[in-house]
Amino acid sequence: MKNNTQHAALVLAVLGLPACAPAARVAPVSAQASDATPLPALIRSTIRTETTMQALFMGRLHLDPHGCLRGGSDEGPIIVWHHDTGIERAPDGRIRIADSTTGNAVHVGDEIALSGGYRAGPIGNVTEPVPQACQPPKRFFIAGRVMSEAQRQDMLQRQHRQPQAPLPTSAPAAPTVRR
Repeated sequence: MKNNTQHAALVLAVLGLPACAPAARVAPVSAQASDATPLPALIRSTIRTETTMQALFMGRLHLDPHGCLRGGSDEGPIIVWHHDTGIERAPDGRIRIADSTTGNAVHVGDEIALSGGYRAGPIGNVTEPVPQACQPPKRFFIAGRVMSEAQRQDMLQRQHRQPQAPLPTSAPAAPTVRR
């Protein structure tokens, strides 16, 4: 009986040791793949708001050679993500941006739609230090919530149904009258 009690005490002591150790930061399992390259910095707004500007970005989510998330191409706007977004590596190895409130997610290379607005100047009020390579020379895009693919398709359909604005017609030149 004494051996069983000592054995139980030893097991409890060993199991309790991790709780006494300082907390170590453990990366999510999805980011621990042996061939995983570091994730790019996710530049997020520190301003917690449910409102968004009314501009629309539609295009491909692009990762430039410097590790900056941009809209469209290497010259596209840097995206400042909504404060409730996070970045992770998906099980298939792609980089995923997920909105923790809506559950919507997009991957680098996907066609995306984001509400928000364009701004010029240095980026401010963000959670990550903005890497020098990601400082926008002209403008950046402050994004609202991540839209689902169904929402993006719905927006494309609505745009397709919008009547085309007539092109301006030029008025004929007034005749020149000489007196």
